[in-house]
Amino acid sequence: MNRLPSLPASLTLLTLALSGIVAAWAGPPLETETARLPHRGAWAADFAFERQSSGQGTETAVPIALEYGLSDRIELLAEPVPYTAIHPDRSPRVSGAGDLELTVTGLLAEERGLRPAIALAGEVKFPTAKNRLIGSGKTDYTGYLIASRRRGRFDTHANIGYTLIGQPSGVKVNDTLFFALGEEVTLSERFDLLGEIFGNTSALPETPEGSGGESALTPEIGGSEVVGMVGVRYHPRRDIGCYLSICYDNNQAVLVRPGVTLALR
Repeated sequence: MNRLPSLPASLTLLTLALSGIVAAWAGPPLETETARLPHRGAWAADFAFERQSSGQGTETAVPIALEYGLSDRIELLAEPVPYTAIHPDRSPRVSGAGDLELTVTGLLAEERGLRPAIALAGEVKFPTAKNRLIGSGKTDYTGYLIASRRRGRFDTHANIGYTLIGQPSGVKVNDTLFFALGEEVTLSERFDLLGEIFGNTSALPETPEGSGGESALTPEIGGSEVVGMVGVRYHPRRDIGCYLSICYDNNQAVLVRPGVTLALR
């Protein structure tokens, strides 16, 4: 079952509307990466709960994200998934740990005038999942370009990247292109409004399955996806962010994600 949740016209319009709206806190629940990196020695930890429902079944996951500022211009991000449970409609339920992603991001240029902040990132997905319904069992490599620009109360982030996908035995896969556009809007000192659209090309060959489905042998490897997200973030304190987001994708899957982010500056 695909982790990323079809995008109806209403979500598209809302996301576009948000692109004219800044947040003081870049990060979860946005999938779009930011070029605003933590200062040297700063930590942040994010803990979330994900519940996705679709015509194929349900999926639950508990992802964690840990980021650390190696310097003022370089960030290390670790994203383990200690627990995932997948319950397909027509298959037995499976559960276990998911894959681990490690990302290094470097700031190339700070925001100045009309120029956005620009960063370059490299990510490795390590196949720590033991079950083929949860992970592919192969290592993936991703590189992407990040741009962030703040205008008053609006903070816009854009990503474009390419993934080299490891090929599991018995499965033919394609490398993928992906994009992401996220918007954070500071409504007040405590509340942020979030909007996002992101997607990727198909990792499957050009077949009916590859147009939007998933591999029967390795469901993590799926077809092309487009996802829309709306959410809200609340700051009970400056170093704590509590959020709730809802995603909907081109496979008619709905993902609800509550979570909390702790910043140690």
